Amino acid sequence: MTRRAWSWAAAAAVAAGAYLYGAVAPEPPRTNADRAHALARGFACPVCAGQSVAESDVPVAREIRRQIGIWVDEGRSDGYIRDELVAAYDIDIDYNPSGAGLTGLVWILPVAAGVGTAGVLVVMFHRRRAAAVAASAEPIEAIAAAGLAEPAAEPGEAAVAATAEPDEAIAPALASADKAPAAPGRSRLGLAVTAAVIAVAAVAAGVLVARYSGSRAAGDSITGEIRRTSRELLFEAQQTVVAGDIAAAIAIYDEVLESRPSSVEALTYRGWLTARSGDLAGAVAYLEEAIGIDPAYPDARLFRSIVAIDSGETERAAAELALFDASDPPDFAQSLIDAAQLRPRILRAQEEEALAAVEAERAGTGANGAGPVAFAATSLTVRQVALAAERLAAESRLLDAVRLFDWVLESRPDDAEALTGRGWLVARTGDPELLAAGVAHLDRALELDPAHPSALVYRAFARNQQGDPEAARADLAAFDALETQPADLVRLIDHFNLRQALG
Repeated sequence: MTRRAWSWAAAAAVAAGAYLYGAVAPEPPRTNADRAHALARGFACPVCAGQSVAESDVPVAREIRRQIGIWVDEGRSDGYIRDELVAAYDIDIDYNPSGAGLTGLVWILPVAAGVGTAGVLVVMFHRRRAAAVAASAEPIEAIAAAGLAEPAAEPGEAAVAATAEPDEAIAPALASADKAPAAPGRSRLGLAVTAAVIAVAAVAAGVLVARYSGSRAAGDSITGEIRRTSRELLFEAQQTVVAGDIAAAIAIYDEVLESRPSSVEALTYRGWLTARSGDLAGAVAYLEEAIGIDPAYPDARLFRSIVAIDSGETERAAAELALFDASDPPDFAQSLIDAAQLRPRILRAQEEEALAAVEAERAGTGANGAGPVAFAATSLTVRQVALAAERLAAESRLLDAVRLFDWVLESRPDDAEALTGRGWLVARTGDPELLAAGVAHLDRALELDPAHPSALVYRAFARNQQGDPEAARADLAAFDALETQPADLVRLIDHFNLRQALG
């Protein structure tokens, strides 16, 4: 191969490498939206198989895209965004390999392969060069053997010999000398060109790996399908649950926990399936471990609440449900709450327990030996009395329920909580006289505590029922202006469409 051919080959290799890099290297984002979209392409949808956050349209993917957009607008770095998402959704969400542990091999192997190949070629060229040098000595030996190495002739004879044709014995040796290998310099040029080609190929391989490969965790194999991760196993488990095969889903979650024992999602849903299988004690162990790892994970709080109410732990169930409500849970969780009838079950259990406690306390006699003991002489709270009254009202014992509040007000006539409870109890009967009496009690409660959230909402309902929407809107606006709005009151407003009714 001539020097010109080697030069063209080197130029072609460099041009090919530059074109390849230009083809795969991403353009810098022009706007924040471009950058947010590019980042979203680099993360796997947590609940999808084979889709990135940018491609999926499930609620969690939309939420991640929204959060990425916020971080981009705030000027957060790509590294910060990546760290935050990995911390929230586990390492499997990250399509880009890191440089630590076995994952670093994804970056190292292409370069190592290129360097190793270059080393092999260097050795090969070195051997070829040595062979070429050895081969170049053969024609000289052949000439010497043909008689050219005899002592020099006289000067005159030498001139004649210089112009004479080589004899038949010398001709083959000279032909062999003409065919001797190229000079070592040409071999060095070929070696340099080859090394350049290898370097370009190695860089291109690294760029391709960075562009298109996913991550490998410490427990994954070096070869094989790179995206067969715990994330896909979790997705497979969810599909198995939908198909109704609980035992198979449990086995998949166990497989995930073998490689990732701290997976909050696997622990949570393993606990939930254990509860559905009838083992409440075993379910608690899994759910408590999940909550210990991530106290803000809403699914674990929800399932722990359900297991608690199934176990008769009413207050624990209520506490876990309150933490779930405070964790900004996904919308789809509401369907599970509705299916489990969780809120009504907790409320009924609370009411029944409160009624039993109230009846037990009132069973004694007062100081004068007549009538029930005074409320102030008991250890009861107004909330317990309100819950007991709601249970009596649900059992169509409205008069007994009203008497419970009157019993409290005998000891505490200016208790805003008791006034609110009694006012709402009679106002929602719909009877005009009782409605007016109920509003009067709510008015008194708000005189004592103008920011009482329940009194504001209940009076808004009552005033709207009385045909006074302006006053109702004023109460609702006052409720909205509170620093915090209790979730149960917000749900009450939404359930009865009060805002739509007021316009």
